[in-house]
Amino acid sequence: MSEKEKRLNLKELSKAFGVSQQSVRHWIDRGIPCKRTSKGYNFGLAETIQWREKYLQETKQGGSSEYEAARTEKEIYRAKMAKLNYERMEGTLVLASAVRDQAFQTARTVRDGILAVPDRVSSLLAGEINATGKVDKTRVNEILGKELRQVLENLCSELNRSEVKNGEKN
Repeated sequence: MSEKEKRLNLKELSKAFGVSQQSVRHWIDRGIPCKRTSKGYNFGLAETIQWREKYLQETKQGGSSEYEAARTEKEIYRAKMAKLNYERMEGTLVLASAVRDQAFQTARTVRDGILAVPDRVSSLLAGEINATGKVDKTRVNEILGKELRQVLENLCSELNRSEVKNGEKN
């Protein structure tokens, strides 16, 4: 178990799995990994889910009826859903659609920033014709490089602000 994983008490674990506290006490009797403290029992969610899936698979193999097999499948599903819901509430799991939306917004920002460069620098570049009527390539290169660096720095700043704002939501 990782050190960052939150420990759940008996009541929280029963709520996460959608079972009664008595059911969790039966799991303790059957060997669920837990720590006994002066305040009761503490459970690691990941450990508990792994134990529960293993226990249910063993029960499923030894089961004799279709009903028991279906019930075992349902319990495995509930264990996995409990883990996903817990991770979502903790902020360690995000929706794929949210990631896609953020990626789209980031790509749009990059595109808009780069496409705006010619409008900002065209007049500067037009003025870079030297006395002989030739374009000063060094100066044009400096102007373009400076403008592109500015766009990319602005993008980094905007993305960092976005990360901080999104971090506060979780």
